[in-house]
Amino acid sequence: MSDEQLYNNPFRNSAGFRLMVLFGVFFITLLSVAILSQAIPLIPGISERSAMFISSATQCLLAFCLPAWLTAKFASPVPSRWLYLDNAPTLKAIAGVIIVYVLALPAMNQIIEWNASIHFPQALHEVEETLRKWEESNNGITRKLLESSSIGGIITGVCIVGILTGFSEEIFFRGALQGIFVRSRIGTSISVWIAAIIFSAIHFQFFGFIPRMLMGAFFGYLLIWSRSLWVAAFAHALNNSVVVVTSSPLVFGNGNGGIDTFGTASGDEFPWGALASGIATFIFLWRFRGIFFKARNN
Repeated sequence: MSDEQLYNNPFRNSAGFRLMVLFGVFFITLLSVAILSQAIPLIPGISERSAMFISSATQCLLAFCLPAWLTAKFASPVPSRWLYLDNAPTLKAIAGVIIVYVLALPAMNQIIEWNASIHFPQALHEVEETLRKWEESNNGITRKLLESSSIGGIITGVCIVGILTGFSEEIFFRGALQGIFVRSRIGTSISVWIAAIIFSAIHFQFFGFIPRMLMGAFFGYLLIWSRSLWVAAFAHALNNSVVVVTSSPLVFGNGNGGIDTFGTASGDEFPWGALASGIATFIFLWRFRGIFFKARNN
């Protein structure tokens, strides 16, 4: 049977079957990662932080990269093209991502602060407390992973939390998941936002849901505009890497250097900085996205 006969059939072209492959492999590998994560700390002489890094890298490779690649193999004879990996990023695209990151920082910081300060009605107070305790527990694990006072620790954090996590989540959520939706009949923008909502929800952090969803949508549109997963992966890795570097006491004595509150309003002040940041980001993307994120002919 030829490749054309094998892949041009309703079974392989069905969005439902592709989602079944993607999430079926995801849950199987996630269970495997959970088992391995319990065994890794038992390795003689391994430190807690090293065990966490190994577990994180294992999760990236097995729970995100592998399901995406197997789904692409199921859907296409050219998996790399199906996942938008065959289009290298341009220098303009890289520069554009950096510009957007700088422009949007105050606005995103303000949204993060607003989302974190959301309070439920009194009737749901216990639900809010449970969610906050759950999120604080996850944040405690993240702080242990990121807060390093050595150059080697920062480099390791950038490589795993920044680059590997950024790439693996993009190949899963944008390359595979969003790719499935885009190739169905639900429309490009709807596909971007569905993938962004799932991307944010799967982190199980309600008090960071909105900014993470917005970032996911931005990564999704980067893929649509540039037709290159590498551009979205770079944007994701840049964001994660900045968090890693600014979380280190070696770089900033207070652990963040004020970057995570830059441009935010305090008290009852009107968030003029965040407003200007949001407007500038919108204007840049509206006016210049065709210049910086134009897809290459491939």
